[in-house]
Amino acid sequence: MNITLVGMAGAGKSYLGKKLSEELGLEWVDSDALLSEAFGGREIQGILDELGEEEYLETEGKICLDCTKGKDNLLLSPAGSIIYNQAWLKHAQDNSIMVYLKVPYETIEERLSKVPPRAIIGLDKKSLRELYDERHPRYEECADLIVDTHGRESDKVAQMVLNFVRLPRRKGMPV
Repeated sequence: MNITLVGMAGAGKSYLGKKLSEELGLEWVDSDALLSEAFGGREIQGILDELGEEEYLETEGKICLDCTKGKDNLLLSPAGSIIYNQAWLKHAQDNSIMVYLKVPYETIEERLSKVPPRAIIGLDKKSLRELYDERHPRYEECADLIVDTHGRESDKVAQMVLNFVRLPRRKGMPV
């Protein structure tokens, strides 16, 4: 079983991914860490600045596909931009339970204001609000489970995901 957490930067994919992977005994794979490692430990914002958005998306998608193809027992925390890379998104959908961490815009804005600039695809052309509004329906569309995190502690959110992924499934049964 693989699980993929999707959502905006600041949604808690990395934080929750670590927590869930420990609980479920899955290997945690973070796309930002994979990309940084592939570029000698560089910060992802610097990589984005160097490559530009199109090449960054293509490179990130290829690295993540190569790292996860044919593997099981993974918990993936991909960049929020996974929805812009159809091959990467399709692979995740075909090979994992997709969980959208739905976080209110105001929470995303507050969280991102407290951290150094992050590599957010599209932020050079659109506001954070515009990106949020554009991405939200796309995350919902690809999700097997939508978890509204508003007002919920991370332990409660984790328990909701755990309850869903532990439901019995038969081969070929939709998630």
